[in-house]
Amino acid sequence: MKKNSNHQLYGRRKFLTAAAALAGTSVVMAIPGIPMAESLSPKNSTYTVKQVIDLILKEVPNAPFATTVDQLRSGTMEQEISGIVTTMFPTIEVIEKTAKAGANFIIAHETPFYNNQDETEWLQQDEAYRYKIDLLNKHKIAIWRFHDYWHRHQPDGIIMGNLIKLGWESYFDANTPRFLTLPKPMSIQSIVALTKAKLGISTVRLVGDLKQTCRTIYLAFGYMDSKMQIAAIGQYKPDLILSGETREWETVERVRDGQLMGQKTSLLILSHSVSEEAGMEYAAKWLQPKVPGTKITHIASNNPFTFL
Repeated sequence: MKKNSNHQLYGRRKFLTAAAALAGTSVVMAIPGIPMAESLSPKNSTYTVKQVIDLILKEVPNAPFATTVDQLRSGTMEQEISGIVTTMFPTIEVIEKTAKAGANFIIAHETPFYNNQDETEWLQQDEAYRYKIDLLNKHKIAIWRFHDYWHRHQPDGIIMGNLIKLGWESYFDANTPRFLTLPKPMSIQSIVALTKAKLGISTVRLVGDLKQTCRTIYLAFGYMDSKMQIAAIGQYKPDLILSGETREWETVERVRDGQLMGQKTSLLILSHSVSEEAGMEYAAKWLQPKVPGTKITHIASNNPFTFL
């Protein structure tokens, strides 16, 4: 009976295909086990910037937001995409590599114009700004910020990208997305070695003791307001705060004073760019199935610092 059922399904498909060819029209049918939307999705579509952004926003709760830094910073919404690049900072080097790769749409986590709101009036005579604008115009490259929406995605895309790189994704708890409990304690020295190896970081800074054992970690990749970090010390009492960057007179001094009075929380500072780059690499893999036929490449902006 099962064989006969399959034969009937094949016969039905063959009939519909033949009928469509004869009629000069296309016949759409739902294939068992494949959602209709997926069966209808084109495999080699050409997308516009707006279409890709709209696909992303569908995946973010309560999007679009009334206020956000996630705006188109160059190019137009209507331009067709030849390829997509994800990155942390859309540096001149990243733009040049994007053009060389034949892509014309950069999805960047951070600002291209040296301030969080991407205000440019004050930069009109700045040589680096003008050079970057000319380069974008020359290659007709669009840049869209993907900061607020990526952090508000569930789970936070930056956090998840880092956890996947570190091999810690199975420890993620959606109820406490920034608080991680390791199954077994690790020394801070081991965590330092792991983060440097997996996230490609040459140098980190630590307020604490390398020999200290650690099982609970508060995740503060990129930049987080010190008030939030200091509040987390009281709320979660983590063994370690894994931070991208922080002002030295704020969380750094709170952690130092805490240790001097006997508290256990240490602070490991990775640097801003490299602490979120894995999240934008993950963004490329996350987005790729949503835009079949469009090549997505991650180009790392890398750490700007040389350590002497």
